[in-house]
Amino acid sequence: MMVRSLRIFILSFLFFTFLGSCIYAESFRVHNTIIIDMSENSAKAGINDCLYILLPEDKTYLNAIELEIKIPKLFTEWPYSIMYYIYNNISPQPQEAIIDYRGEKIHSNIVPSRLTWVLQIPVKKGIKIKETPYTAVVPVAPNTENGGVFFRFQLAMKGVPQEFDTSYFSITAKPIFAEVGTLALSYTTPDGSKVQPHTIFIDGKEVAEEESGIVLSTGIHSVSVVSDYYRNEVRTVTIEQAKLTNLDITLRDITPEIRISAPENAVIYLDDVLLTKWDNALQVQEGDHVFKFIIGDYEIIKTVKAENGRSYTVTLGIDASITEDSVN
Repeated sequence: MMVRSLRIFILSFLFFTFLGSCIYAESFRVHNTIIIDMSENSAKAGINDCLYILLPEDKTYLNAIELEIKIPKLFTEWPYSIMYYIYNNISPQPQEAIIDYRGEKIHSNIVPSRLTWVLQIPVKKGIKIKETPYTAVVPVAPNTENGGVFFRFQLAMKGVPQEFDTSYFSITAKPIFAEVGTLALSYTTPDGSKVQPHTIFIDGKEVAEEESGIVLSTGIHSVSVVSDYYRNEVRTVTIEQAKLTNLDITLRDITPEIRISAPENAVIYLDDVLLTKWDNALQVQEGDHVFKFIIGDYEIIKTVKAENGRSYTVTLGIDASITEDSVN
């Protein structure tokens, strides 16, 4: 009896495989429609039930869905007894109260005889997922414009025990994200005005700055902002998988800056103007500037040639040397 059933199945499988290779719309009925999302909560489905797997609205990072399916022991004792199908262009929109559908079958295969089975379904064309001994990969990406993936179980052979009708798969869905994230740049200008033209370099390569952000591989990246209107800025940022990273860069004026390091009792003139404070950086115009330092009876004069976008430090050092006199 088992041999005869297996022979019937093989013929049926070849027939179904041929039909599965031809994409055309077909009408069918299921026992139940089960709606699940990717919150990793388990759902139960029986033979001849369908799953409608809801996808997130933002699919920027989503590469595939992974279904972890726990199979009843009874099903594993009847190999080749159940098939699964994936459809495109399902109508009407799947709902729990609906059991009659029409759609285009794009993939079908046997549910394997194992207690736990992992199936990965790509949701973008061109995504390559490596199959392993523990996972199966669907070779085509279904159309997800209606917001989900339609997955159906169906009995593939006759003569199975009646207990099949009261046995259920336990199914968990979770997302498989690409190894990328998005960097969103914002700027604070020196005077609060509109940001002037600038160029972005990521890891030394020029990139276009999109309004939606810059998609980068996960990990640490160097971000450089180069402009004729501001000082060059360099930041280090860590991009996390499937996450948005915000980076605000405070842009600085290209006016030359000069810092002074000198004793507190020094008298300092800049371009013949007495400085009363020099704790913070001094902004000066581009060109030559003369510093005069006076300590007691000593006077030192230094000239600094300031260029836009540069910073300088002028240090007044007083040193004392000690030598040992020779003994006669």
